Amino acid sequence: MKTRVAMFGNNHSFKVNLKYAAYENTARRSWKPESNPTPEQLAAAERFKTNGFEVLPPPRGMTPEKLRAIKEAVDKRFEEQSNGFSLGVGMSRLIDGLEVMPEIVDFIDADLEAVVENYYGSHFKIFAISFYRTLPTPDKPDSSFLWHLDNCPKQEIKLMIYLDDVVADTGAFSVKDKPFSQDLRKEGFFDRKRINQFIDRLSDTSTTKVLEGPTGSRLLFENGGCIHKATSPKREHRDVVTFVLIPSDIPWRPHFARHRNLLSTNGGICVDPFRDRPEHVGYQY
Repeated sequence: MKTRVAMFGNNHSFKVNLKYAAYENTARRSWKPESNPTPEQLAAAERFKTNGFEVLPPPRGMTPEKLRAIKEAVDKRFEEQSNGFSLGVGMSRLIDGLEVMPEIVDFIDADLEAVVENYYGSHFKIFAISFYRTLPTPDKPDSSFLWHLDNCPKQEIKLMIYLDDVVADTGAFSVKDKPFSQDLRKEGFFDRKRINQFIDRLSDTSTTKVLEGPTGSRLLFENGGCIHKATSPKREHRDVVTFVLIPSDIPWRPHFARHRNLLSTNGGICVDPFRDRPEHVGYQY
């Protein structure tokens, strides 16, 4: 494990990581941007590369009325499913999220597409889409509620969209920037089960970015490169939708059209980006 983490930043096999490197090169050679990026889009892509995260406002086309309708529809779906598939104390996942809320892909607009493509230097594709609800819980936090790095290839990133107005006490996402995370990784931080030796530095609020935002806020982050954690809300609940993105040799829309029926149940990492093969299938991942 130490060798793989040192070489690739994750605990997946040499085969998986070498496939990603080869596919990333293929994707970059195939990239044909559809339009010239604006200075603002290029600046956002550069901040994302440097800091490991970037916050974008809701798409211009998302009116307050549309955002409210999406929020109400998500609330209704969670209610119909009795809060969905339980992932443990305080967190659940909507079953067949994309199938019941297909309009969620409208959050990927031209601005976000340009930022992500210029971050990658290639097209990208959606590997998975998951809707999560986080509820207040007094229990000791574990799993995603602890500071951690996702065990994924470095090419994987996540797009998180707030489906509620989110502030610190309603479960705002917390992240450490990439330089801090890289330094701690060099000192041995990787497994969330062994964080005690780093707890003082992880608890330092001066290095923690608490990403608050209104409904529709879009958070891009390097889930394998930036130390991060979910936060249990102290009141109400927090609903989000998370997109797992990886490089692609074709634009995301035609890929989405061909693979959309798989995106709600793709779990874990994509173990073969050439064939879009998931590590797991189901809702518990």
